[in-house]
Amino acid sequence: MPAWAGSLAWPLRLLGVSLLAAWLVLALWLSLRHLPPGVHISGPWLPVPADAVRFLYNQTAADGQGQPLIEQQIDSQMLQMIARARELLVLDTGLFGDLGASGPAASRMRAAAPLAAPLTEALLRARSLHPALAALVLTDRSSVLMDASGALLGRLRQAGIQVLVVDEDRLRSPDGGFAALWELCCRWWTTTQLRGAWPNPLMVGPSGISFGLWGALQGYQRSHRQLLIADDGAGGLDGLVFSRPLHAEAGLHSASALQLSGGALEPVLESEFVIAQFSGWQDGGVVQARAQRLLEQQRRSAVPPPRGVGAARARVLTEGAIGDTLVRRIDATGAGDRIAIAALYLSQRELVRALLDAARRGVAVRVLLDPGKDGYGFERSGLPNRQVSSELIVQSDGAIRVRWYRTHGEQFSPGVVLVQDAARDWLLVGTASLSRYDLDDFNLTSAFVVELPSGAGVATNALAWFDTLWYNRAPSGVEYTSDADVFADASQIRYWQYRALESSGVAYF
Repeated sequence: MPAWAGSLAWPLRLLGVSLLAAWLVLALWLSLRHLPPGVHISGPWLPVPADAVRFLYNQTAADGQGQPLIEQQIDSQMLQMIARARELLVLDTGLFGDLGASGPAASRMRAAAPLAAPLTEALLRARSLHPALAALVLTDRSSVLMDASGALLGRLRQAGIQVLVVDEDRLRSPDGGFAALWELCCRWWTTTQLRGAWPNPLMVGPSGISFGLWGALQGYQRSHRQLLIADDGAGGLDGLVFSRPLHAEAGLHSASALQLSGGALEPVLESEFVIAQFSGWQDGGVVQARAQRLLEQQRRSAVPPPRGVGAARARVLTEGAIGDTLVRRIDATGAGDRIAIAALYLSQRELVRALLDAARRGVAVRVLLDPGKDGYGFERSGLPNRQVSSELIVQSDGAIRVRWYRTHGEQFSPGVVLVQDAARDWLLVGTASLSRYDLDDFNLTSAFVVELPSGAGVATNALAWFDTLWYNRAPSGVEYTSDADVFADASQIRYWQYRALESSGVAYF
């Protein structure tokens, strides 16, 4: 070895150890740091009139000849809420835009119609008709990619609507190892122009994107609360949480929503303002003052609903509070109780454990899942649902029943959990996929929860929707769902692949 090489060995080893230490420290910090104050909301239970809560859904299915059967309630309700608003409107949505899927055009029953564009027109119309309307739109960085020309977000800004891109870098990273490596090696010199040769992790937009944009989006945190809060034109506030984003491809999905009014919305509305502030909001005085006045007016004018056993009550949850609350509620069930879940993904380990324990106690558990075969023009592997469903069935000796929604190029993307005992029904509808990525404080997500007497109101409507799909209660030739054995996957290799991906915080999309 030359003498000069020996003299460099120690400095090179020191440099390597220093870089490794820096990577480890940064990875831990990005993964474990606290969320900004004002998120991870666990709102208090507040009484609500039972008729003030509505369950809504979008549904895509096929008849016996393969022709589409479409029922959509969510989008029309959003347009109605926007049209009614006179004083305040707050929209929080990720992936806002109408670019097509990045996949190789796997078969669909119908083409994706624009979704973000009609909503943009509705917002512009509301602002034009009511110039005093204080409007705020929060979105994530993926929306900037989807609206690269500024045709939608730019028009909203020009009309006086405040549009903010959420500072997702303030959130915890679901994959701290990759995020730390990217920060140290690549982020400081790469550019984020749109097109390139790297795969698009959003699966919406161009199939190939630049290296810099790929790294910025790979495993990225999402602002995915999917909320609309607006005044009802009569001095009150309405809120809607919807389980899929506002872009054309997601408009094909089957989805769910819950509409809520009253004081239960206050914590999540205040949290929206906190997110806006840490994302650079400098001009929020009018919006916040308008919101405070409406909330105070609502408190004064509200007629107290009945209290006691027969009363309904509601609350809002966000981020990791959704998972914590779900697990506690399932852990509180007993023999004879019933649980019904309809979700895009079910993979978070603590939730899987809670469902297995509930089944062993004699709780009737039904799970309706997306089979993971379709998504944004791609044919997909089925991870994680097929592996989790096999685990649930085998570990519960068949007590947990699973069915698959029959997709045809779109996804089954509701976020519904219904827990029923002899006296009360407990219904959660939200935006979080039931995975570590969404339930462990990495992404911004939200949910509305309502509890009311058994067999009453909105929970009955949600159960009727679930049972219609579960039992294929449809005209002859229509099958909404399939038996568990159609897609269940007992492969141990793929099971441990799922476990590795789940622990790493991967986004399944």
